[in-house]
Amino acid sequence: MSYLVPIIFGALTITGLVVSIIGLIKSKTWLVVLGAVLFLPFVYYFGGSPTTRIIIVLPLLHFGSAYALYKNNKMMAWSLFSPVVMFVLFVIGIILVNQ
Repeated sequence: MSYLVPIIFGALTITGLVVSIIGLIKSKTWLVVLGAVLFLPFVYYFGGSPTTRIIIVLPLLHFGSAYALYKNNKMMAWSLFSPVVMFVLFVIGIILVNQ
């Protein structure tokens, strides 16, 4: 049972990132917003640790990416979205190294 929560949050995180990337490629703001909402449990899960309090910025960057896409600024949207992807890849790297 204790492994169920990280698996669900991990699946929502990957789904949120894929939906957001599709939204950025197809210039669909609502897909990026949906991806940001799906990404929120990941932030909630990691936000409980005192060493990762800065993670609260990630949803703001995600929603900022959606706003930049709404304003037809794709370069800014990708720039705001890239730290989100980098942090998820960092967490995946830590998980893979520690197994």
